[in-house]
Amino acid sequence: MIIAGPAHALVKITNETETTHAVTFDHGAQENRHDLPPGETVEEACPNGCSVRYTGLDFAAVDGNELAIVEGARRPTLRN
Repeated sequence: MIIAGPAHALVKITNETETTHAVTFDHGAQENRHDLPPGETVEEACPNGCSVRYTGLDFAAVDGNELAIVEGARRPTLRN
């Protein structure tokens, strides 16, 4: 598990595919890119909201969102 930011309500993304994918958290002035292997999860704080970029598309996220990368999807899937 990769963890970035304080340990409170975080945006969590799990890769449910068989391929490593690049996921970027865009906070405006700062972007954090993570290479997410199959079955792994990344968590990052987005207290003011952020964009999660996957396959070149952005998905608006806020702390507490649980997202999944699933086979064939072009955007992360909201799980909660």
